[in-house]
Amino acid sequence: MKKIALNFIALGLGALAFTACDDAKNDVIDNLVYISEGTGSSPIEEIVMNNTDQVYTSTFTVSMSKPAVTDTKVTLTLDPATLDNYNRRNGTEFAVIPAEYVSYPAEVVIQAGMSAVTVPVEFTTFEGEKGVDYAAPFCIKDAQGELISGGAKSLIYTFGKPLTQMAPGFYHSNEMSIPFPEGGVELPNFTVEWWCRVTNSSGTGGFSINNQAIFAFNANYELYVRFGDITYGYGNYNFLQIKAMGVDANYDSGDPSKNPLKWGEWMHFAHSYDASTGKCTLYMNGKEVNTCNGGAGNVHTFTGCTMFGSDMQRDKIEMAQLRMWKTTRTEAQIQKFMKKSVKYTDPNLLFYIPMDEGQGSTLQDVTGNGYDLTVPNSDAVSWNEYTWE
Repeated sequence: MKKIALNFIALGLGALAFTACDDAKNDVIDNLVYISEGTGSSPIEEIVMNNTDQVYTSTFTVSMSKPAVTDTKVTLTLDPATLDNYNRRNGTEFAVIPAEYVSYPAEVVIQAGMSAVTVPVEFTTFEGEKGVDYAAPFCIKDAQGELISGGAKSLIYTFGKPLTQMAPGFYHSNEMSIPFPEGGVELPNFTVEWWCRVTNSSGTGGFSINNQAIFAFNANYELYVRFGDITYGYGNYNFLQIKAMGVDANYDSGDPSKNPLKWGEWMHFAHSYDASTGKCTLYMNGKEVNTCNGGAGNVHTFTGCTMFGSDMQRDKIEMAQLRMWKTTRTEAQIQKFMKKSVKYTDPNLLFYIPMDEGQGSTLQDVTGNGYDLTVPNSDAVSWNEYTWE
């Protein structure tokens, strides 16, 4: 079942005060037209919608600072520039909702003696382009010569799908390779991120042994990712360790006696490197948990990567939403997008492997860049559906 979450965002644009979507006259302020719900900056409504073609109705209010002297016609529009401004300020990538899925009156009238009119809106849920989040950026276009408040002339409804997908569970018998092009790929900055869940073969435990390798990247600088080591003593393997740039055991998710990873729970991890500073950063569930200095100015040349190839991997590791970016993702970006799909055609993606097929031996790189994974012994892979909200 598909779900669509809808947020109602009041959008304040104070720097554009007393302007409309187009130019407005620059007279002495007599009256001011604005959207009442557009005076804040936080989501004030969130609704989860089920099923494609479900209709959701809402209203917002167009107001005047004092009662209208005569009937005043107000023209409304869906304004892409309003959404562009919002995206730039918030690091988001919303696209304007296709017109056929939104219905609203293009004109409303604030009657003489009144100071407000209610605007009905109607949205129909839809699938849309994979990995794209949509929004309806309403804006006051014209108010028959009355001045329009730039600080409250707009509001945005946003739509986002909680991440629901089938996810595979792997053992060491499912060792596979990420194919890199001949000559490799040079990246001064990059981020690798993924969701994973660890259980033993019976589903009653996990993290049962050290060196349960997830990734072993072939590159001119080391990048090796695994659960466990003997860093915190034998038997204490419930932590994630990353060997990066020659920095070994000190770069991990933390002492398991203080910050233990829990078997059976989904965890999101991201590792980034920034050549301008040399900083390596480990994120867990969207939060920075550790850093190390890998040396500034180093450019990685990646020539390959193997996954789940260690004979020491005794547990099952489920995985989803494997992404490698050609940029150093920020904590805010990781938090915003870890529980949703991202746009398949984002030019900053090196590869994006959702792992949502639910069957078969091919895990597709949806960017089209050719990093598809072939899973050996695919009959041993287990598939289960999960939702991240």
